[in-house]
Amino acid sequence: MPYYLLVHKVEVFPESQDDWIAQWREIRKKAHGDVEWVHSFFDPSEGKLYCQWKAENMESIEKCFPKGSQEQAPIEYSSEIILFDMLWLD
Repeated sequence: MPYYLLVHKVEVFPESQDDWIAQWREIRKKAHGDVEWVHSFFDPSEGKLYCQWKAENMESIEKCFPKGSQEQAPIEYSSEIILFDMLWLD
C-alpha cells in the first residue's frame, strides 16, 4: 500500500489540548481498513502539520477528515512518497 505525506497549514487552533485530542480521535476512528494514519509532526514556528498516511489512494485519506477540517487546517501539499525505514539498516 502506498504512503502519502500531507502538509496542513493550521489556520484555526483548537481552544484546548482536549479539543485537539477529540478531533484526532474522530480522524483515527475513520482511519481503518484500507487507510492508516501513521505519524504526524507539528512545526509551531510555521504553523504546519506534517502527516504520514498509508492508503490505497488520496481519496480514502480525505474521507477520514471531519466536516470543517479543511477550513481549520487545509491541505497545502500532498504527495505519494517512498518510505525509507532506518530499521532496515540493522
